[in-house]
Amino acid sequence: MGTTQWIQLGTAVVALLALGASLCNMARSRIKEIEDDYVARYWKILDMLPSDALVNRQPRKTSDEARRAARLYLRLCEDEMELRAMGWVGRHTWREWRSGIRAQLRQWPINGEWERITNGDLKAGTQDQFMELKKLDRNPGHDPCNRNLIVRKWRGL
Repeated sequence: MGTTQWIQLGTAVVALLALGASLCNMARSRIKEIEDDYVARYWKILDMLPSDALVNRQPRKTSDEARRAARLYLRLCEDEMELRAMGWVGRHTWREWRSGIRAQLRQWPINGEWERITNGDLKAGTQDQFMELKKLDRNPGHDPCNRNLIVRKWRGL
């Protein structure tokens, strides 16, 4: 190989590395955008909760609005876990979300709706829902992301 060919090969390698770095950054940006969207949804649901929930004080009767907010929160958690399984939630974010989800499953009004779901007190059909959330409830270290190590490192998962 002549000098010109080595220069062309080097240029091609540098271009491929730059393309790879650009693709990694785009994937990380997309992950961050998705995570930010879900954090915004989380805060919107928290705003729907009664003030008693914010100080972990359970009233005698749970209102329909509190139940609705609890169900929306549980659905949000399941969606987050599905995104994690697809590789669209990063490792560090997942660790934070996982501990927060587990804590919320034990607090009113989330705990009441979660009990109704896991005990089968709600209508038929909920037994097939919240499968990832049920796994997390049983196993504190559960991580739905099953991507191979190379893909996880490339995406920053």
